Amino acid sequence: MDALTPLHAWGWIQHQMWLTSPSPGGPVSSTLLRERAIVIARLVLSLVKRPSLPLLPGPKPAPLIGNIHQLPKSLQWLELYHWSKKYGPVMHLSMGGQPLIILSTHQAAHDLLNRRSSRYSDRPRMVMAGELDLESQQLLWDVLGEWDKFGEKGVDFHHHFERAMASTIYCLNYGYRLQMGYEKELMDGKRVQAEFARTGQVGACIVDSFPSLNYLSKILTPWKKEGEELFEPERQLHVGNLKKGLNNRKWNFAKHMKDSPEAAGMPEVELAFDLGILADAGLDTSTVALDWFIVAWITSGSRGWVKRAQRNSCWTMLSVRTVYQALKTVPSWPISTLLVSSTFDSNNGQDLTVYDMTASETLRWRPVVVQGVPHFTKVEDEYMGYHIPANSTVLPNAFAITRDEAVFGEDVDNFVPERWLAEESNKEHVDVCGFNTSALKGLPHIGFGFGRRIYTGRLIARNQLFIQMARMLWSFDVEAGVVDEATGARHKVHEMDCTEGFVTQPKPFRSVMRPRGQWVRGAILEAGTTHNLDHSAVLEAAKIEKS
Repeated sequence: MDALTPLHAWGWIQHQMWLTSPSPGGPVSSTLLRERAIVIARLVLSLVKRPSLPLLPGPKPAPLIGNIHQLPKSLQWLELYHWSKKYGPVMHLSMGGQPLIILSTHQAAHDLLNRRSSRYSDRPRMVMAGELDLESQQLLWDVLGEWDKFGEKGVDFHHHFERAMASTIYCLNYGYRLQMGYEKELMDGKRVQAEFARTGQVGACIVDSFPSLNYLSKILTPWKKEGEELFEPERQLHVGNLKKGLNNRKWNFAKHMKDSPEAAGMPEVELAFDLGILADAGLDTSTVALDWFIVAWITSGSRGWVKRAQRNSCWTMLSVRTVYQALKTVPSWPISTLLVSSTFDSNNGQDLTVYDMTASETLRWRPVVVQGVPHFTKVEDEYMGYHIPANSTVLPNAFAITRDEAVFGEDVDNFVPERWLAEESNKEHVDVCGFNTSALKGLPHIGFGFGRRIYTGRLIARNQLFIQMARMLWSFDVEAGVVDEATGARHKVHEMDCTEGFVTQPKPFRSVMRPRGQWVRGAILEAGTTHNLDHSAVLEAAKIEKS
């Protein structure tokens, strides 16, 4: 097939038509023959077109199917990482004639997805820190309650992280919180996420590799029916949440979006999906990042970073009610100022860098979307003397990029927060989240994506991780839960035990979260639950004013 000319290609098409035509005397379907001709023509012509520059290096493809058969069913990102060591930082794969470009270094991802973002901003077919503080305090209350109940058997930390993260997102988007973590809205959202994780992987559906198949009649394309069946429950979820948000008396992002000029004339379902996608994107990612933080705590905490972080946390545990009252009294105060003052005592000479380092290293060590979020280019391009075909899917392999030793130094497979620590500097730099990052190196954060497709909720997510990790480090000592009471044997946590899917999370286990002392228990109990608070003042303080 590599040597096909257009004349040879047409001859091959006619041959395939003859092979697939009905036997003499049988019924002849002109529609079926025409569909086959279109599909075969698209496949062949995609192979006939020859660029003047060579394609990027990569494993040798098979005729027609390309490299589909070479991608493993599990841990694809790990295999792509190994391939990058052989074929280089930018690779070309053929997924049944559909070009797939794999980026494995930060430089390549930056050059293409950031510097040339206008070309790579399509997708292939297929703020509010007060509320964060509210949920972080509730998280401590919930974890302490389950520790008292189950002790050394451990707590279901994933559930508590998930409830806290989801409640934050739903509160900001729609104006209501989730108290139990089993609400119907959350369960429906998780089902939508599970389907997206199943179908969002490279090669998960045959039509992603062979787009020409989508031109076949509906009876031959079962994925169309499946897509319709997946769309309807997602539509009901997002439209239902939008209506709740618009009917809520409190400010929320649904109201803000509805009143924005961009939403003028926008259909209800489109607005609902725009908001719903924001919620969906944050539902799993922040939770899973905190899950990996616990895995790092258990598997590498003995290296000393946990103790250093805990020694640094001279905490002033003011109740969130204090922040709440302050917001009602002086609503113009920056929430970040209230948050930090209610969480840390700056007069004790505290350095918050240790928590920012920990959050940054967690996102680097185990990127949540470990295989990266695919981009798409509709136009041809050239990079490093190689040809990138039009209509290529471009995949920044986050696992490989975060192991780029030219950027992150040695020991990239280990959890080392200190890699982010810069040499002393007299220059003060406060980032967009309001944190002093003068002591941090300017290493790239790739966990939120690249270019114009960077995750719009990254500031909220970043604040969430910072606050939750800091409070967990202050409050608890963590180890794996007991699985055999007779022997006291604990669950063996391995840093590479993970699930499959678009979002890669640790395999489930329970973890002991033991209060570091009675002073922790007393502070948490005194602060109490936040479920009975009216959080309208927090939302009003977070309100985005119209420009």
